[in-house]
Amino acid sequence: MEILSVSLAFFKIGIVAFGGGWSVVGLIKNEIVPRWMTADAFNSLIAIAQSTPGPIALNAATLVGWQKGGFFGALAATTSVIAFPVIAMSLVLAFAKYIPLKKSIADESLRTGSMAMILMTLWTLLPQTTVAWPWIFTIAAFAVTAFTKFNAVWIILGSGALNMLIGVLH
Repeated sequence: MEILSVSLAFFKIGIVAFGGGWSVVGLIKNEIVPRWMTADAFNSLIAIAQSTPGPIALNAATLVGWQKGGFFGALAATTSVIAFPVIAMSLVLAFAKYIPLKKSIADESLRTGSMAMILMTLWTLLPQTTVAWPWIFTIAAFAVTAFTKFNAVWIILGSGALNMLIGVLH
């Protein structure tokens, strides 16, 4: 019965998982913490899901499914998270010529929903710390990346490395 429950949770995530990647992390956390894992275990899950190839939602579904139901749990959860997008895209492709929808309206709607989900993820993963350094590096990395032509990868890696160095020195 737990496999069905996990599958249903990831099916719901798959329904609203447009925007992909980090936009769904907040939704995943709301579905699985504290029902199937602790917040610390969730943070580890996201680190693992992020470091393996593929979308975070798909990897998280596979890992949670595996923990709760072994191979068949992983298969069910993985299938569930992609079921709605596959069905929806198949229907859109099959009936696209009959749907009088302006591309710009659809793009704007999806963009708005994606931004809301990304903000939810940011709020969900907000560091629970009173130490100022992570905030300083986060804001500085954002500002440099957003308002200059520096490569974002190096800015993000550099701010993370500096934060780790300060953590080691303290």
